[in-house]
Amino acid sequence: MSIPDRATADYAGLFEVERDRLLRVLDSLDPEDWDRDSPCPGWTVLGLTCHLLGGDLSTLSRQRDGHFGTEPPDGLADNDSFARWLDRLQDDWVTAARRISPRLVIDLLRHTGPQLAAHFRSQDPSARTARVSWAGPDAAPVWLDQGRELTEYWIHRQQLQIATNRGGELETDLTGAVLDALRWAYPYRLGQLARPDGEAVVIEIHGAVDRRWTLQWHHGDCAFVDSAGGPVVARLTMSTDQAWRLLSNNLDPRAQQDLAFSGDPEVIAMILRTRAIIGVPNISP
Repeated sequence: MSIPDRATADYAGLFEVERDRLLRVLDSLDPEDWDRDSPCPGWTVLGLTCHLLGGDLSTLSRQRDGHFGTEPPDGLADNDSFARWLDRLQDDWVTAARRISPRLVIDLLRHTGPQLAAHFRSQDPSARTARVSWAGPDAAPVWLDQGRELTEYWIHRQQLQIATNRGGELETDLTGAVLDALRWAYPYRLGQLARPDGEAVVIEIHGAVDRRWTLQWHHGDCAFVDSAGGPVVARLTMSTDQAWRLLSNNLDPRAQQDLAFSGDPEVIAMILRTRAIIGVPNISP
């Protein structure tokens, strides 16, 4: 699998667009909305918003300022162990941040957003200095790390809108860029299967954003190709809404029966298990 040096979207620039839309949603919330449960277990709307603020502060501190206040402990042998540690760390932050008022968290997000966007713009997007665990163990280009950051903020905004009965907002400019980043989980996960050279997979997305992705095995690797050069052994077709939910672990496992898939059971099972998140979710296809 080879992740290209150049991205298909300007992720640094799109972060500014995403922040403007997040603030627009937060500015529209009623006082009672902040206490509603969010799709993130144990977090209210205010808690999830404070989580986003924590992401701003953490990224700026680590990447821009070189300050690592909470290093992972020794002995985290795999991604699952790291994910459990990170979950505890984030829960601690959200618990402490309950003292922050909705007005103040909006003010702080309005303050940190431009700083984070400026930091992203200062980076070389083609530099292979990033780590994106769900896309593979090797160093990845910085643009994919920026894409990962954009997808997290975008997905959490969808969750905030759903929690406050505002519905999702699948804008084509951001949604397409989000899917184009999330898709890099597929070659890594499918590459873990031992399949004959030439076999291919086709994944199609229809709706607000249309995509057709073809992946093919070659010498033990799996990579995106323009068209299949061998037999297509598995197909998956889903809507734009189903696609982002499935890849980000926001699709109810019972709703997987509504997806249109066919082909080799082993390959289909891996496609349906693939997530662009830290750690491997315990979800049956």
